[in-house]
Amino acid sequence: MNDGRPPDTPPDPQAPEGVDRGDAAPTGFPPVNPASAVLDDFLNHDHGARIALGDLVDILGDRAFGALLLILSIPNILPVPGLSTATGLPMLLIGAQIAAGRDRPWLPRRLAALTLDRDAFLRVIAKAKPQVDRLERHLRPRLAAMTAPTAERLLGVAVMILAGILALPIVFGNQPPALAIALIALGLIEKDGAFVVAGLIAGLIAIVIIAAVLFGFGQAGMLIFDKLSS
Repeated sequence: MNDGRPPDTPPDPQAPEGVDRGDAAPTGFPPVNPASAVLDDFLNHDHGARIALGDLVDILGDRAFGALLLILSIPNILPVPGLSTATGLPMLLIGAQIAAGRDRPWLPRRLAALTLDRDAFLRVIAKAKPQVDRLERHLRPRLAAMTAPTAERLLGVAVMILAGILALPIVFGNQPPALAIALIALGLIEKDGAFVVAGLIAGLIAIVIIAAVLFGFGQAGMLIFDKLSS
């Protein structure tokens, strides 16, 4: 049966079972825009000397919620020093807007005007692109309930919590929550509920790790205080 390809075009070997990249999504799922295409569009955009957060919203358009979360989480996974607060606060606000059910993200003027070094930011996104490509082979629309509007609002709350943790000035404390946000973002972009679930599990693990680190710092601080006061 003719599937719409030219006769000599073989099926895409990297397309997950049930989804052919570039074709319609399986029955019951909306069409998806691959995460790799989101990153390609961003990397190929004609950026200025510095990249303003407000420009990210304009560039990504109607893909902005999941795409913004993915792009802002990447510098914290690799990581790039000094970016955790600059990217954590916008993600917290994005999470709040997802929880509120907004259609498009909005950033206040001061936050939208915040700029990032273009070369460093594009370099880290380009470095992460092959990893996203590999993950994308496993992405496909499934578990629709996990990316439905009601579930998305709850995911917004989860993103707020994780972004709040990410923004804390904890050494190496930004990677676990950033990874969890990236998995959730991939799930939102490609309507893959399994990746959303993986992101939530990673988020719980991240919370446990950060709580253990903070508890350790607290215990150490109490011991130092006891020694100094004795």
